[in-house]
Amino acid sequence: MDNAVSKTKTGSSKGIITIFVLLISVVVGITFPEFGRSVKPASDIFLTLIFIPVIPIIFASVTCTITKMLTDKENGIKIIRTIVTFILALICAGIVGCLVCAITNPGEALSKSTEVSNMIFQDMQKSMLTLSLTDVINAAQSFPFLDFITALLPKNPFAAFSQGNIIQILSLSILCGIAIATLDSRKQESAMRALDMMMVAFNKILDLPVKILPLGLFFTVTSSIATININVLMSMQQFCISAVLGFVGLFIISVLIILIYSPVKATVALAELKDPVVIAFSTCSNQATIPFLISTLVDGFKLNRNAVNIEIPLGVTMCRAGNVAYYAFVTVFIAMLYNEPLSIPQYLFIVAGSILVSFSATGVSGIIAIGMVSMVLDPLNLPIDSVLALLVIIDPVIDPFRTVSSLIMNAALSCFVVNKSSTRSQCA
Repeated sequence: MDNAVSKTKTGSSKGIITIFVLLISVVVGITFPEFGRSVKPASDIFLTLIFIPVIPIIFASVTCTITKMLTDKENGIKIIRTIVTFILALICAGIVGCLVCAITNPGEALSKSTEVSNMIFQDMQKSMLTLSLTDVINAAQSFPFLDFITALLPKNPFAAFSQGNIIQILSLSILCGIAIATLDSRKQESAMRALDMMMVAFNKILDLPVKILPLGLFFTVTSSIATININVLMSMQQFCISAVLGFVGLFIISVLIILIYSPVKATVALAELKDPVVIAFSTCSNQATIPFLISTLVDGFKLNRNAVNIEIPLGVTMCRAGNVAYYAFVTVFIAMLYNEPLSIPQYLFIVAGSILVSFSATGVSGIIAIGMVSMVLDPLNLPIDSVLALLVIIDPVIDPFRTVSSLIMNAALSCFVVNKSSTRSQCA
């Protein structure tokens, strides 16, 4: 009992410290942007310490889980159920993005801003000295969905690990899991033991950034805030507010799922998600949250470890609900900005196209990922050239909310899929 009380107090004090650090970081980043830019190297070091163990943990956990699942005939149905659940969640996210933009109509307020209008209708290259929009747009247009399919498996597995290509690493993990499942029991046991030791070792490495989390958050958030163009942000405030409302909608849907399917109380579940949410918000990286989210779902939510080890890496790769909602939101926004009415079939195309773009954008850089919305806009004859710079400028504000909404949705879907599977197993 005393230990439980002690852990609760420790968790509360850490939460207070984290909130305080985030507030201080925002104030320092806005007030002293030069200082914010100067601590960027420290931020990069902190993020590197988080990313070092992430790839090995993903590879080991997914490979082990696939091997275990293939030795159990019932698990094939679980994988299909998981993928179907992800697709339905992404469709829901796309619909939310379209609805929020159509209702709030942020393009109307934007068209009244002289500064933004000048950026849209005048020479964009002069206002973005460090960014070549032509290169970004060409890169986006040269990355169709078929290239995503052919790039699932790398020609050089070592390159996939060195580049941190999460979708290729996931594919390699699945192949390795299948291969190990075909071995005899003695070799299978040896391989599983080695993978388990890998996970334990790299989880130990992850302890270091966890211990210096407040300091790392200060450097990361301060350097990110320092890059924001306040003038353009004020002009785009209606757009930002509307986009965040879409992410709030996804958050509410996720909380409802957790409320129904979480093995623990919803209040406890949301409190347990504090650390993964902080990591997602500060790093803006879905991959960086994987070990933290797995630990939270297993230890805090009391979900089955084997199920979570496959759900979360798959979800982080396939089910980026925040990205889908944002792509749909941006597409409808641009259509409204240029006074282009959209029909119901076009809205359905936007939802489907946003899902495909989210798959294609996995593993590419932030600017390219934003520009890839042209894959949805081009068939609708809508331009992105003049708006892309604005989207890039405000992305440091949007990205944290986009990442957190995807994380919460993946946590909720894990509760749904794992609990559904457990219920069916007990019934059987």
